[in-house]
Amino acid sequence: MIRLARRADLPFLADIQLSAGELFRGTHMDFAADHPPTPLADFEAACADATLWVSDDAGRCNGLLLAEASRDDLHILELSVAAIAQRRGIGSALLAAAIAGARGRGLASLTLTTDRTLPWNAPFYARNGFAMLTPETTPAWLRAILRHEAQAGLKPEWRCAMRLNL
Repeated sequence: MIRLARRADLPFLADIQLSAGELFRGTHMDFAADHPPTPLADFEAACADATLWVSDDAGRCNGLLLAEASRDDLHILELSVAAIAQRRGIGSALLAAAIAGARGRGLASLTLTTDRTLPWNAPFYARNGFAMLTPETTPAWLRAILRHEAQAGLKPEWRCAMRLNL
């Protein structure tokens, strides 16, 4: 079951992120497996803003989609599914819930930045209707995010911005 996160879910979300991060081992983004989880305060803010969805499997969370609403967009910050629950459609279900949430708010699109090469990143989003933006069609605020990611060590040639117009 996909639903908006509740405060009681928040302490368990870091474990989902850590488990999902293991998928990066042995790839060009191996370092992402050791990335620290999202601070609890960020989850609390997203929970209060109704921009945090979870996959609930018999009372245990096994996936999350963290986003922020700004401008006319719902910007996806992270989509993670615990390793044990991957390849069961949970990521697509979380994405569908976020799309419905964005429509319910009257937003124009969903956006994100991601790795363009790993099959569970840009190709996954493309299969779900997202289009890769060109440098000319990427809004300034998304270009700023990509620059920040490059400063944090993510190689620009591996990154892209994507949008799903609603």
